[in-house]
Amino acid sequence: MLTPAQQKVKQELEELHANGLFNKEVECNPPASKRSMNKWIFSLIGVFLLSSFIILNLSFSNHEEIVSYLTIEQNYSKQSGQLLNDILEKRNLDLQEAKEAQAKFLSKERAVKAPASLKNHHQDMIAVMEQRLAILSYLVANNIDPVRLNKYLMELNVKQELAADSLLKAFEQEKIDYVVQEDGTVQYWINSKSYQIN
Repeated sequence: MLTPAQQKVKQELEELHANGLFNKEVECNPPASKRSMNKWIFSLIGVFLLSSFIILNLSFSNHEEIVSYLTIEQNYSKQSGQLLNDILEKRNLDLQEAKEAQAKFLSKERAVKAPASLKNHHQDMIAVMEQRLAILSYLVANNIDPVRLNKYLMELNVKQELAADSLLKAFEQEKIDYVVQEDGTVQYWINSKSYQIN
């Protein structure tokens, strides 16, 4: 015998069944096929590998550009600095010729295309070469005041330090390992190869 509450529930279920609103069979969704799941997994792995390959290639080519740029820049900077040192130490007395050579080094440095990560360093190196040219232009005038010359040389030292700092910041940004030696030489590694900047 059913209690009045049970009879009421039974009656409501029969009404729902009669109206088609109650279905005793529970619909089962078939499990996702293994093939479609495997396709998803292989697609994700493929996308990951492709993006990793692209990132590695971009990083590798960017690092190669950095090495190429720094090699060219170091060559111009070394010659430019040596030219100024020769004049200051009276090894080369043709000031006009030295000034023209310094202007050529500056022009070449400006023409070099720097990688995006070294744009600030490139501008700092241009400022260094402009200062060297300014010193030579002052010396060509032949009316030399030692105090003023010393001021120009101090400004050159500051600009050289700024250029060195911007280079190290670029190395840190690009995650390039480097070591600054006691003599100021910077040794850096790209793709397991060691390079030096004096």
